[in-house]
Amino acid sequence: MRIFTFILCGFILLAAGHCSGREKTDHQKGHLIIIGGGKRPQSIMKKFVELSGGPQARIAIIPTASSYFLEVGKEYEQEFLKLGAARAQAFNIHSREEADRDSLVEQLKTYSGYFFGGGDQNRLTEYFLDSKTLQLFHDQYQNGATFGGTSAGAAVMSSVMITGDGNWEVPMKDSVKTTTGFAFMPAVIIDQHFFKRRRFNRLLNVVIENQTNGIGIDESTAIWVKPDDEIEVLGESVVIVLHTRRAGFGEPDSTGLLTARGIELSVYKNNERFRLE
Repeated sequence: MRIFTFILCGFILLAAGHCSGREKTDHQKGHLIIIGGGKRPQSIMKKFVELSGGPQARIAIIPTASSYFLEVGKEYEQEFLKLGAARAQAFNIHSREEADRDSLVEQLKTYSGYFFGGGDQNRLTEYFLDSKTLQLFHDQYQNGATFGGTSAGAAVMSSVMITGDGNWEVPMKDSVKTTTGFAFMPAVIIDQHFFKRRRFNRLLNVVIENQTNGIGIDESTAIWVKPDDEIEVLGESVVIVLHTRRAGFGEPDSTGLLTARGIELSVYKNNERFRLE
C-alpha cells in the first residue's frame, strides 16, 4: 500500500505540479520598463523600484552609455534611494574584458533590478554583446528580475538595434544602420525620443527592411512589458506601434526602395495596453 501511495503521488506531481500541499514553482521572467528618454517622470521610476522589490529593491545601474558615467551613476544612485530602494549601485563597465570578469558577474547576481542609462547605445553593445555579464542579465530576467533603460538604454532592448547613423528621408535598403541589440524584446525594434525628434521615417524604414514590429516611445514616456507580454504605456506623451502581423513586403530591386502593404499603426497613451502577438 505504501509503494502504491508513493507511485500515485509521483503521478500527481507530474500531472498537477503538487503533492502533500507543495506547489510546483516554475521560474517566471521579469518586467521591463523602457523609457523613451528626456525627463524621467517620478511615477515611472517609482514603478521600476516597485517591480524590483520596493523597500527590498537592490538596483544595479549601468551608466556605460554616457560620456559622464561617474556623474550620471551617482545621480541614479541618489534617485533610486530617494524612491525607496534598499540599495542602488552604479557599475562603471568600460571594456569587454570587464564585462567578462567572473567577479563582476558574481557581484551583479545579488541585484533584483538593473537600469541602463542614456548616451550612446553603441558603447553598450561594444562592451556587452556575447559577454558573461549579458548572459547573466538574460538569466536574471528569466528568473524574475526587472530591467529598465532610457534613451540608449531603451534602444538596446530589442534584437535589432538602431545605431543612430544613416539617412532615412525615403525608405531605402541599408539606409539606416543597425546592429545586434540585447534582445530582451526579440520580436520588435524600439526607437526613442520618438515624436520629439521626429523619427517616424527612421522606424518605418527599419520595420520594413527587417519585416518586424516597431515601437516608437516618446520622451517622458515608457512601456511596461509584463511577464505575460502585455504592454502598458506609462507617462506624459504617447507610444506608436507599427505592427506587421498582416503586412506584405515588396521584393527588393535595383532601386533599393522598400515597400510594404498592410502595416497597422496604433497610438497609445498613459494606462492604455496592447499586445504584439
